[in-house]
Amino acid sequence: MKKILTAILFAITFTIVPANAFTMDVQGGVTNHVSELSKFNMSFYGHWWFPIDKMTFVGVGGGYEELDNVGYIPLSASLWVRLPIGRQVLPVAIGDFGYMIGERHQMFWRAGGGLDIKNGDYSSILLMAGYQYLHHDGHGFVYLHAGILVEI
Repeated sequence: MKKILTAILFAITFTIVPANAFTMDVQGGVTNHVSELSKFNMSFYGHWWFPIDKMTFVGVGGGYEELDNVGYIPLSASLWVRLPIGRQVLPVAIGDFGYMIGERHQMFWRAGGGLDIKNGDYSSILLMAGYQYLHHDGHGFVYLHAGILVEI
Protein backbone atom coordinates (compact mmCIF):
# COMPACT_ATOMS: atom_id res chain seq x y z
CA MET A 1 0.00 0.00 0.00
CA LYS A 2 2.86 2.37 0.82
CA LYS A 3 4.40 1.83 -2.65
CA ILE A 4 1.09 2.57 -4.36
CA LEU A 5 0.66 5.79 -2.37
CA THR A 6 4.22 6.84 -3.21
CA ALA A 7 3.63 6.18 -6.92
CA ILE A 8 0.41 8.22 -6.89
CA LEU A 9 2.09 11.17 -5.14
CA PHE A 10 5.00 11.00 -7.61
CA ALA A 11 2.58 11.07 -10.57
CA ILE A 12 0.63 14.00 -9.10
CA THR A 13 3.86 15.95 -8.62
CA PHE A 14 4.68 15.77 -12.33
CA THR A 15 1.18 16.72 -13.49
CA ILE A 16 1.63 20.24 -12.09
CA VAL A 17 4.70 20.84 -14.29
CA PRO A 18 3.97 22.88 -17.44
CA ALA A 19 3.90 20.77 -20.62
CA ASN A 20 6.42 22.99 -22.39
CA ALA A 21 9.01 22.88 -19.58
CA PHE A 22 12.30 21.41 -20.79
CA THR A 23 15.40 21.62 -18.66
CA MET A 24 18.56 19.51 -18.85
CA ASP A 25 22.21 19.68 -17.96
CA VAL A 26 25.33 17.91 -19.22
CA GLN A 27 28.54 17.84 -17.18
CA GLY A 28 31.97 16.32 -17.55
CA GLY A 29 34.99 16.13 -15.33
CA VAL A 30 36.95 13.92 -12.98
CA THR A 31 36.24 11.78 -9.93
CA ASN A 32 38.90 10.52 -7.56
CA HIS A 33 39.31 8.85 -4.16
CA VAL A 34 39.16 11.14 -1.16
CA SER A 35 42.27 9.47 0.31
CA GLU A 36 44.22 9.47 -2.96
CA LEU A 37 44.01 12.69 -4.90
CA SER A 38 46.63 11.77 -7.53
CA LYS A 39 44.42 9.39 -9.59
CA PHE A 40 41.75 10.93 -11.78
CA ASN A 41 38.84 8.94 -13.18
CA MET A 42 36.74 10.39 -16.01
CA SER A 43 33.14 11.19 -15.21
CA PHE A 44 30.24 12.36 -17.38
CA TYR A 45 26.80 13.09 -15.97
CA GLY A 46 23.55 14.65 -17.09
CA HIS A 47 20.04 15.28 -15.80
CA TRP A 48 16.53 15.81 -17.14
CA TRP A 49 14.95 18.33 -14.79
CA PHE A 50 11.31 19.04 -13.96
CA PRO A 51 11.03 22.61 -12.63
CA ILE A 52 9.02 23.13 -9.48
CA ASP A 53 9.77 26.85 -9.79
CA LYS A 54 12.75 28.91 -11.07
CA MET A 55 14.88 27.87 -8.09
CA THR A 56 13.98 24.21 -7.44
CA PHE A 57 14.12 21.21 -9.78
CA VAL A 58 13.57 17.47 -9.37
CA GLY A 59 14.66 14.99 -11.99
CA VAL A 60 16.49 11.90 -13.11
CA GLY A 61 20.18 11.62 -13.86
CA GLY A 62 22.53 9.29 -15.65
CA GLY A 63 25.95 9.11 -17.17
CA TYR A 64 29.19 7.17 -17.33
CA GLU A 65 32.03 6.94 -14.81
CA GLU A 66 35.23 4.99 -14.57
CA LEU A 67 36.25 4.29 -10.99
CA ASP A 68 39.46 2.30 -10.48
CA ASN A 69 39.36 1.05 -14.11
CA VAL A 70 35.78 -0.23 -13.71
CA GLY A 71 33.09 1.37 -15.89
CA TYR A 72 29.75 2.27 -14.33
CA ILE A 73 26.48 3.69 -15.60
CA PRO A 74 24.92 5.63 -12.70
CA LEU A 75 21.15 6.20 -12.69
CA SER A 76 19.66 8.46 -10.04
CA ALA A 77 16.80 10.54 -8.70
CA SER A 78 17.98 14.11 -8.22
CA LEU A 79 17.22 17.42 -6.54
CA TRP A 80 18.63 20.83 -7.58
CA VAL A 81 18.19 24.02 -5.53
CA ARG A 82 19.41 27.47 -6.54
CA LEU A 83 20.18 29.63 -3.55
CA PRO A 84 18.72 33.16 -3.70
CA ILE A 85 22.06 34.94 -3.59
CA GLY A 86 23.16 36.95 -6.63
CA ARG A 87 21.73 37.63 -10.07
CA GLN A 88 24.17 36.38 -12.73
CA VAL A 89 26.12 33.93 -10.57
CA LEU A 90 23.91 31.79 -8.34
CA PRO A 91 25.19 29.21 -5.85
CA VAL A 92 23.45 25.83 -6.18
CA ALA A 93 23.10 22.67 -4.12
CA ILE A 94 22.50 19.27 -5.73
CA GLY A 95 21.81 15.78 -4.45
CA ASP A 96 21.55 12.42 -6.23
CA PHE A 97 20.58 8.99 -4.93
CA GLY A 98 20.61 5.96 -7.19
CA TYR A 99 22.18 2.80 -8.51
CA MET A 100 25.48 2.16 -10.31
CA ILE A 101 25.20 -0.45 -13.07
CA GLY A 102 28.50 -2.18 -13.82
CA GLU A 103 30.84 -4.98 -12.84
CA ARG A 104 30.42 -4.17 -9.14
CA HIS A 105 26.88 -2.75 -9.26
CA GLN A 106 25.73 -0.97 -6.12
CA MET A 107 23.75 1.90 -4.59
CA PHE A 108 25.35 5.35 -4.40
CA TRP A 109 24.60 8.88 -3.32
CA ARG A 110 26.11 12.25 -4.23
CA ALA A 111 25.93 15.63 -2.56
CA GLY A 112 27.49 18.73 -3.97
CA GLY A 113 27.24 22.32 -4.94
CA GLY A 114 28.66 24.87 -7.25
CA LEU A 115 27.96 27.92 -9.35
CA ASP A 116 25.24 28.49 -11.93
CA ILE A 117 26.62 31.27 -14.16
CA LYS A 118 23.72 32.66 -16.23
CA ASN A 119 24.33 33.21 -19.97
CA GLY A 120 20.86 34.65 -20.45
CA ASP A 121 17.33 33.55 -19.73
CA TYR A 122 17.72 30.03 -21.11
CA SER A 123 21.23 28.73 -20.44
CA SER A 124 23.94 28.64 -17.79
CA ILE A 125 27.51 27.47 -17.39
CA LEU A 126 27.94 25.11 -14.43
CA LEU A 127 30.97 24.66 -12.19
CA MET A 128 30.24 21.84 -9.74
CA ALA A 129 32.04 19.89 -7.01
CA GLY A 130 30.91 17.36 -4.47
CA TYR A 131 31.22 14.06 -2.66
CA GLN A 132 30.09 10.66 -3.94
CA TYR A 133 29.77 7.54 -1.78
CA LEU A 134 29.48 3.93 -3.01
CA HIS A 135 27.52 1.81 -0.50
CA HIS A 136 28.86 -1.65 -1.33
CA ASP A 137 32.52 -0.69 -1.69
CA GLY A 138 32.40 1.78 1.18
CA HIS A 139 34.54 4.27 -0.74
CA GLY A 140 34.17 8.03 -0.91
CA PHE A 141 35.04 10.02 -4.01
CA VAL A 142 35.36 13.73 -4.80
CA TYR A 143 34.08 14.97 -8.16
CA LEU A 144 34.80 18.16 -10.11
CA HIS A 145 32.59 18.92 -13.12
CA ALA A 146 31.99 21.69 -15.63
CA GLY A 147 28.96 21.76 -17.88
CA ILE A 148 26.00 23.56 -19.35
CA LEU A 149 22.35 23.89 -18.24
CA VAL A 150 19.59 24.57 -20.78
CA GLU A 151 16.12 25.80 -19.71
CA ILE A 152 13.31 26.19 -22.24
